[in-house]
Amino acid sequence: MRETQALIERVRRVSADVQQIDLAVDPALMQLKPGQALFVRRHNQHGWEPYLRELWIPVDMRPGRLTVEIASSLDAAPNEIVDVLSPVGRPIPVRPRIQHLLLIADDALPTPFVFLARTLSGGGVAITLVLNGLAARYPLELLSPEVEIVRGDADWSWPDQVATFQWADQVLILAPGYRQADAYGRLLDRVRQIRTHDLPDHYACGLFYDRLACGAGACGACEVRAHDTLLLACADGPAIDLKRVVFR
Repeated sequence: MRETQALIERVRRVSADVQQIDLAVDPALMQLKPGQALFVRRHNQHGWEPYLRELWIPVDMRPGRLTVEIASSLDAAPNEIVDVLSPVGRPIPVRPRIQHLLLIADDALPTPFVFLARTLSGGGVAITLVLNGLAARYPLELLSPEVEIVRGDADWSWPDQVATFQWADQVLILAPGYRQADAYGRLLDRVRQIRTHDLPDHYACGLFYDRLACGAGACGACEVRAHDTLLLACADGPAIDLKRVVFR
């Protein structure tokens, strides 16, 4: 992880929940991979400077420019210079020779999936994105047109659910902290029912972005309890193999 600065070039409010920010960045930040994020501190905070940094998640990358998505409730303005720590986390571990990817956003905006979907769909991977709850409010025009969109129900079901699990070479799920134990545990149960004798590493991964505080693995606030150890979402994640996770 290194500290650098970035210049806010453009701010676009794209929905009631989300705004996108174009950043002029240090060339080192152009090495970010899907799953990795920025820890940002802004100094234009009306006379106060917060101790904790904000997590800004990349959704697109062009030469010399990085586009991130943040909540629309956060203030950001063009020509503002921000301090950046990066990268936070590891790249999402995409399984080799993947052809079909299933993404599930359960009551969470699918921002962490956007960069991944844009990267993989350009390489010929077929992607299905299931949107449930809050996720259904995400503006679909921001997603790659190749992504198949499926809307889930409140009871965590969607049409042809078994078939989508059967053809998927990998499944990734995103849920807010208060739903993770239920949603991630339920996903692992479904996958085990369908793939009774074949559950390879990183086949079913959950994304853990909540409780990130230092971003450097020092504070322990983002611990994820595994069967064999304690994992840190900022250092070992955000994508963690759900076979390893202990669900209470």
